Amino acid sequence: MVLIDTHIAVFLHSRQVRKLSPKVKVMLDNNDIVLPEMARFELQYLNEIGRIAETPANIIQFLYTEIGLTLSKTPMSRLVDEGTLLSWTRDPFDRLICADAQAQNIPLITHDQKILKNLPQACR
Repeated sequence: MVLIDTHIAVFLHSRQVRKLSPKVKVMLDNNDIVLPEMARFELQYLNEIGRIAETPANIIQFLYTEIGLTLSKTPMSRLVDEGTLLSWTRDPFDRLICADAQAQNIPLITHDQKILKNLPQACR
């Protein structure tokens, strides 16, 4: 199982797989792909401010159909507990997405340099 961050979901939805490393492509092909609930919330925010045109529901439905994407079921209380330990970021979306990876002890696929530098299970 691997977790994907918000931008990876957008890349996959827009079929921009060239932005993914060969290592990540193999990980995506060989694992169940999970989207954190906080990434779903961030997709909504990005849609509302005009950064992405597609709605979160459409992105998630497309990824469910195409790659079997599921949503994380980590309880919010667990995310907050883990997230309080991640003081290296001020971004609440990143904090809770990373907390989800930590809580489940699974890789997080991301392009975010700060996450890649600070979260041991982050990969690009």
